[in-house]
Amino acid sequence: MRISCMILALTLLSGCSVLSKQPIEQKVEVPPPQIIEVVVDDDICLFTTEPENFDHNCDMSYWLEVWLEADATPWIERKAQLAALGQSQEDKIRGYLLSLSSDTPYQDRLRAQLTIDDLIPEFTDAAALLVQVVVSKPNKQLMELESALSVLSKESTHRGQELQKLYAELKAQQKKLEELLQIETTLMDKNRNN
Repeated sequence: MRISCMILALTLLSGCSVLSKQPIEQKVEVPPPQIIEVVVDDDICLFTTEPENFDHNCDMSYWLEVWLEADATPWIERKAQLAALGQSQEDKIRGYLLSLSSDTPYQDRLRAQLTIDDLIPEFTDAAALLVQVVVSKPNKQLMELESALSVLSKESTHRGQELQKLYAELKAQQKKLEELLQIETTLMDKNRNN
Protein backbone atom coordinates (compact mmCIF):
# COMPACT_ATOMS: atom_id res chain seq x y z
CA MET A 1 0.00 0.00 0.00
CA ARG A 2 2.79 2.38 0.98
CA ILE A 3 4.73 1.52 -2.14
CA SER A 4 1.77 2.23 -4.42
CA CYS A 5 1.17 5.58 -2.63
CA MET A 6 4.86 6.47 -3.06
CA ILE A 7 4.77 5.57 -6.75
CA LEU A 8 1.61 7.65 -7.22
CA ALA A 9 3.15 10.63 -5.38
CA LEU A 10 6.38 10.42 -7.42
CA THR A 11 4.38 10.22 -10.64
CA LEU A 12 2.36 13.32 -9.69
CA LEU A 13 5.49 15.24 -8.70
CA SER A 14 7.31 14.32 -11.89
CA GLY A 15 4.24 15.36 -13.91
CA CYS A 16 4.14 18.73 -12.12
CA SER A 17 7.83 19.28 -12.75
CA VAL A 18 7.32 18.70 -16.46
CA LEU A 19 4.48 21.23 -16.53
CA SER A 20 6.35 23.89 -14.61
CA LYS A 21 9.33 24.01 -16.99
CA GLN A 22 9.49 27.31 -18.84
CA PRO A 23 9.14 27.12 -22.61
CA ILE A 24 12.25 27.88 -24.56
CA GLU A 25 12.08 31.41 -25.85
CA GLN A 26 13.31 32.05 -29.33
CA LYS A 27 14.82 35.42 -29.96
CA VAL A 28 13.44 37.09 -33.00
CA GLU A 29 15.28 40.09 -34.27
CA VAL A 30 12.91 42.96 -34.87
CA PRO A 31 14.34 45.75 -36.94
CA PRO A 32 14.18 49.13 -35.22
CA PRO A 33 11.44 51.43 -36.46
CA GLN A 34 12.46 53.76 -39.24
CA ILE A 35 12.96 57.24 -37.86
CA ILE A 36 12.42 60.14 -40.18
CA GLU A 37 14.37 63.18 -39.19
CA VAL A 38 12.57 66.42 -39.73
CA VAL A 39 14.06 69.72 -38.72
CA VAL A 40 11.44 71.71 -36.87
CA ASP A 41 12.01 75.39 -36.38
CA ASP A 42 9.90 77.49 -34.07
CA ASP A 43 7.03 77.49 -36.56
CA ILE A 44 5.76 74.71 -38.78
CA CYS A 45 4.62 76.05 -42.10
CA LEU A 46 2.26 74.11 -44.31
CA PHE A 47 3.79 75.27 -47.58
CA THR A 48 7.35 76.36 -48.38
CA THR A 49 6.10 79.22 -50.48
CA GLU A 50 2.84 80.59 -49.26
CA PRO A 51 0.08 80.17 -51.86
CA GLU A 52 -1.79 83.22 -53.06
CA ASN A 53 -4.58 84.37 -50.71
CA PHE A 54 -3.51 81.84 -48.08
CA ASP A 55 -3.51 83.21 -44.56
CA HIS A 56 -2.09 81.33 -41.58
CA ASN A 57 0.53 79.31 -43.49
CA CYS A 58 2.82 79.13 -40.44
CA ASP A 59 0.14 79.44 -37.75
CA MET A 60 -0.55 75.92 -36.47
CA SER A 61 -2.47 77.28 -33.47
CA TYR A 62 -4.99 78.81 -35.90
CA TRP A 63 -5.54 75.47 -37.66
CA LEU A 64 -5.79 73.67 -34.33
CA GLU A 65 -8.48 76.12 -33.27
CA VAL A 66 -10.35 75.53 -36.55
CA TRP A 67 -10.20 71.79 -35.85
CA LEU A 68 -11.41 72.17 -32.25
CA GLU A 69 -14.27 74.46 -33.28
CA ALA A 70 -15.25 71.99 -36.00
CA ASP A 71 -15.28 69.15 -33.51
CA ALA A 72 -17.65 71.11 -31.26
CA THR A 73 -20.00 71.96 -34.14
CA PRO A 74 -22.86 69.61 -35.13
CA TRP A 75 -22.61 67.90 -38.51
CA ILE A 76 -25.53 69.80 -40.05
CA GLU A 77 -23.78 73.13 -39.46
CA ARG A 78 -20.43 71.81 -40.66
CA LYS A 79 -22.10 70.43 -43.79
CA ALA A 80 -23.40 73.91 -44.62
CA GLN A 81 -19.91 75.35 -44.03
CA LEU A 82 -18.41 72.71 -46.32
CA ALA A 83 -20.88 73.55 -49.07
CA ALA A 84 -19.77 77.19 -48.93
CA LEU A 85 -16.06 76.36 -49.38
CA GLY A 86 -14.26 76.68 -52.70
CA GLN A 87 -11.36 74.77 -54.23
CA SER A 88 -8.47 76.85 -52.87
CA GLN A 89 -5.81 75.12 -50.81
CA GLU A 90 -6.98 76.92 -47.68
CA ASP A 91 -10.56 75.79 -48.30
CA LYS A 92 -9.40 72.21 -48.87
CA ILE A 93 -7.55 72.18 -45.54
CA ARG A 94 -10.50 73.80 -43.77
CA GLY A 95 -12.84 71.27 -45.38
CA TYR A 96 -10.65 68.43 -44.18
CA LEU A 97 -10.67 69.73 -40.62
CA LEU A 98 -14.45 70.20 -40.77
CA SER A 99 -14.82 66.55 -41.82
CA LEU A 100 -12.73 64.92 -39.08
CA SER A 101 -15.36 64.65 -36.35
CA SER A 102 -16.70 61.20 -35.62
CA ASP A 103 -20.28 62.20 -36.50
CA THR A 104 -19.29 62.98 -40.09
CA PRO A 105 -20.77 60.45 -42.54
CA TYR A 106 -18.27 57.99 -43.98
CA GLN A 107 -18.55 59.22 -47.59
CA ASP A 108 -17.85 62.84 -46.61
CA ARG A 109 -14.89 61.84 -44.47
CA LEU A 110 -13.51 59.68 -47.28
CA ARG A 111 -13.88 62.52 -49.79
CA ALA A 112 -12.02 64.88 -47.43
CA GLN A 113 -9.29 62.28 -46.81
CA LEU A 114 -8.72 61.83 -50.53
CA THR A 115 -8.52 65.60 -50.96
CA ILE A 116 -5.92 66.01 -48.22
CA ASP A 117 -3.95 63.02 -49.54
CA ASP A 118 -3.64 64.87 -52.84
CA LEU A 119 -2.54 68.03 -51.03
CA ILE A 120 0.04 66.49 -48.64
CA PRO A 121 2.85 66.25 -51.26
CA GLU A 122 2.73 70.03 -51.55
CA PHE A 123 3.31 70.47 -47.79
CA THR A 124 6.68 70.99 -46.18
CA ASP A 125 8.26 67.82 -44.78
CA ALA A 126 7.45 68.81 -41.18
CA ALA A 127 3.85 69.70 -42.01
CA ALA A 128 3.34 66.53 -44.06
CA LEU A 129 4.67 64.37 -41.22
CA LEU A 130 2.55 66.22 -38.67
CA VAL A 131 -0.64 65.87 -40.71
CA GLN A 132 0.00 62.21 -41.46
CA VAL A 133 0.83 61.19 -37.88
CA VAL A 134 -1.60 63.35 -35.93
CA VAL A 135 -4.57 63.54 -38.26
CA SER A 136 -4.47 61.34 -41.33
CA LYS A 137 -3.46 57.96 -39.85
CA PRO A 138 -6.08 57.99 -37.06
CA ASN A 139 -8.73 59.13 -39.54
CA LYS A 140 -7.85 56.32 -41.96
CA GLN A 141 -7.91 53.77 -39.13
CA LEU A 142 -11.33 55.00 -38.04
CA MET A 143 -12.62 54.73 -41.59
CA GLU A 144 -11.23 51.19 -41.90
CA LEU A 145 -12.94 50.20 -38.65
CA GLU A 146 -16.22 51.75 -39.78
CA SER A 147 -15.96 49.92 -43.09
CA ALA A 148 -15.26 46.60 -41.35
CA LEU A 149 -18.14 47.21 -38.95
CA SER A 150 -20.45 47.92 -41.86
CA VAL A 151 -19.43 44.70 -43.60
CA LEU A 152 -19.86 42.68 -40.40
CA SER A 153 -23.25 44.26 -39.79
CA LYS A 154 -24.43 43.36 -43.30
CA GLU A 155 -23.11 39.82 -42.87
CA SER A 156 -24.85 39.50 -39.51
CA THR A 157 -28.13 40.73 -40.98
CA HIS A 158 -27.80 38.29 -43.89
CA ARG A 159 -27.12 35.39 -41.54
CA GLY A 160 -30.05 36.39 -39.33
CA GLN A 161 -32.34 36.29 -42.37
CA GLU A 162 -30.94 32.89 -43.36
CA LEU A 163 -31.60 31.62 -39.83
CA GLN A 164 -35.19 32.84 -40.01
CA LYS A 165 -35.66 31.02 -43.33
CA LEU A 166 -34.16 27.84 -41.90
CA TYR A 167 -36.38 28.12 -38.83
CA ALA A 168 -39.46 28.47 -41.07
CA GLU A 169 -38.36 25.42 -43.09
CA LEU A 170 -37.83 23.49 -39.86
CA LYS A 171 -41.34 24.35 -38.67
CA ALA A 172 -42.79 23.27 -42.05
CA GLN A 173 -40.87 19.97 -41.91
CA GLN A 174 -41.98 19.46 -38.32
CA LYS A 175 -45.60 20.01 -39.34
CA LYS A 176 -45.27 17.53 -42.23
CA LEU A 177 -43.71 14.99 -39.89
CA GLU A 178 -46.59 15.38 -37.43
CA GLU A 179 -49.08 14.90 -40.28
CA LEU A 180 -47.27 11.74 -41.41
CA LEU A 181 -47.25 10.43 -37.84
CA GLN A 182 -50.97 11.13 -37.61
CA ILE A 183 -51.58 9.24 -40.87
CA GLU A 184 -49.45 6.35 -39.60
CA THR A 185 -51.40 6.27 -36.34
CA THR A 186 -54.70 6.24 -38.25
CA LEU A 187 -53.50 3.39 -40.48
CA MET A 188 -52.32 1.37 -37.50
CA ASP A 189 -55.67 1.87 -35.78
CA LYS A 190 -57.48 0.66 -38.91
CA ASN A 191 -55.24 -2.42 -39.13
CA ARG A 192 -56.00 -3.30 -35.49
CA ASN A 193 -59.71 -3.02 -36.07
CA ASN A 194 -59.55 -5.35 -39.06
